Amino acid sequence: MLSSIFISLVVMAAVQQPAAPTTVQKSSGWCSPNIANVVGNVTVNCIGVDPRALNRLNAQLSSKNLQLADKIREADEWTTRYKELETQLSAAGDDSVLSRQAEEYLRQGELEKAEATLKQLVNSGKKTVDAVAAHNYQLALVLELQFRPVEALPYLEEAYQLRPKEWKYGQEYASVLLDQNDYTRAEPVLLATLDNARLLAKTNPATYQPDVARTLNNLGELYRVTQRMKEAEAAYQEALDIRRQLAKTNPAAYQPDVAGTLNNLALLYAATQRMKEAEAAYQEALDIRRQLARTNPAAYQSGVAQTLNNLANFYSDTQRMEKAEAAYQEALDIYRQLAKTNPAAYQPYVAGTLNNLALLYAATQRMEKAEAAYQEALEIYRQLAKTNPAAYQPYVAVTLNNVGLLYSDTQRPKAADTAFQGALDIFRQLAKPNPAAYQPGVAQTLNNLALLHMATNNPQQALKEVEEAISINRERWKVNPTVAADDLANSLIIASSAQQESSAKCQLTREAARVAQDPQLRDRANKLLSTCPPP
Repeated sequence: MLSSIFISLVVMAAVQQPAAPTTVQKSSGWCSPNIANVVGNVTVNCIGVDPRALNRLNAQLSSKNLQLADKIREADEWTTRYKELETQLSAAGDDSVLSRQAEEYLRQGELEKAEATLKQLVNSGKKTVDAVAAHNYQLALVLELQFRPVEALPYLEEAYQLRPKEWKYGQEYASVLLDQNDYTRAEPVLLATLDNARLLAKTNPATYQPDVARTLNNLGELYRVTQRMKEAEAAYQEALDIRRQLAKTNPAAYQPDVAGTLNNLALLYAATQRMKEAEAAYQEALDIRRQLARTNPAAYQSGVAQTLNNLANFYSDTQRMEKAEAAYQEALDIYRQLAKTNPAAYQPYVAGTLNNLALLYAATQRMEKAEAAYQEALEIYRQLAKTNPAAYQPYVAVTLNNVGLLYSDTQRPKAADTAFQGALDIFRQLAKPNPAAYQPGVAQTLNNLALLHMATNNPQQALKEVEEAISINRERWKVNPTVAADDLANSLIIASSAQQESSAKCQLTREAARVAQDPQLRDRANKLLSTCPPP
């Protein structure tokens, strides 16, 4: 069986479909879909946005192929920034001519002109610290309105450094840092922002308690990603308690946030082997989203499907295959229905759920069903890759690898070789401009090819392939031992099996035992070493 070697690459194929990201700006509920235009590229209407600016927003959103719920969420965030910038410019006491000009450009949707005007303000050499901080913040907002968050970061940093007690500067700066996965810089900003939000909530809880909860939720996400599980749980739990209280008086506004935090807690519980708690949290999140979808299916059906996928992954991990299959199938049915009216947004989720079902079918020895699901997923990814290769070629490669594993397990070595070679060619191309992201895929596909060629009595070819995988993984290990250690150990063990000469076998196995971090992998290497003489 080759699949045990390739499990980490399989995970790339959208196996986890979590809830909407928790590190985004607070949704204010400004926007809703234009139901009259529900077929095809759905537009959104946002309260209080000049129609000219709204046209610009919809043009930007249409290029992103988002699910409707994500499109509305992004539109809400955009509108929050739009209104904040409009308020800032309208209230500007100095540089009134340039501020009025930037404000008019903003309302016209002429964001590039607003940006140029605000750059004049930033570079105008104003004397007061407050003015300099405000102008940097305003420029960052207009860059974010153009979906250019990386360019906004230095201006947000400047505003925050000049006025760290200004809560909105810290809030915006931390959110963008988190969206860029810059956890080292985000953490101190988040902690300071949380302190400021708590202070503001003491005198104005109705306004600022939601922001305390959001900051706690984001902090919990940071702790979870950086493996500080106790701190993550405490932050999530406090956020959940606040959101439950808020939802009592305004369920429509805050029940989605309750579901999102429950989903995050479920991921944490599963990662810490607290399976009963994980299942209960997933189930409550699913119940909330089902209830929301009854009254607003356009906005919340995709959330139901995402939670079903997460719950199905959980059932699969805990060997409850019938429940997993039922949840995957319901998620697939929802995504297929959504894809009828918006294929660009939902076809990737159809393919991802098919991939998950195929993994389950293969695990339960239903190989014909697994093959059919993989092939449908592969066809969808190939079609998507024609118009957006950067986004979908990696999924084509991953699915080809999965198909290759299936062919290997069903004794079709030529078909397996063709599938693996197709995956390898794609990964090699992807790795040229971005080796850090795709060299692992190259190495794992080489491992799979080596195992296949060993099984078909071609040890020379197998050794050539696995030696290249070792070279790649050894370089990765030098840069980041924690991430690459087990990949290197896997390749070394495969190479030891392909080697004919006993001393070379033992040398490779000793290195595998030395670098492996997974206890099972280390035990496997040590068992192989039992036949080797002492070094």
